[in-house]
Amino acid sequence: MLQGILYETIAVDAAGATIRLLPESPVYKGHFPGYPITPGVCLVEIALELMGNVQLVGAKNIKFTSPIIPAEGMELRFNLGGEGSERTVEILSGETLCAKMSLTVA
Repeated sequence: MLQGILYETIAVDAAGATIRLLPESPVYKGHFPGYPITPGVCLVEIALELMGNVQLVGAKNIKFTSPIIPAEGMELRFNLGGEGSERTVEILSGETLCAKMSLTVA
């Protein structure tokens, strides 16, 4: 679980959630020293955590369109869509689309 280590949840609503990254997280010490970037695998894990009690079965399409470089107080919006086992995720920093995912969960 990355909540409390990499991010904290700011708000949750029917369409998704807003989180705040924790730039002092140990994750950033190794990815990459001096130029921290939020790892894609961590963004997938955050999305799964925000969806609730689900497990990743597959990823049909994951596109990262903008690097997520943690800054003090940086907030990300996770728009969660889909139903059943087929889910979609859009990650935004302000108005900037940072990633889109099509995930299969169980």
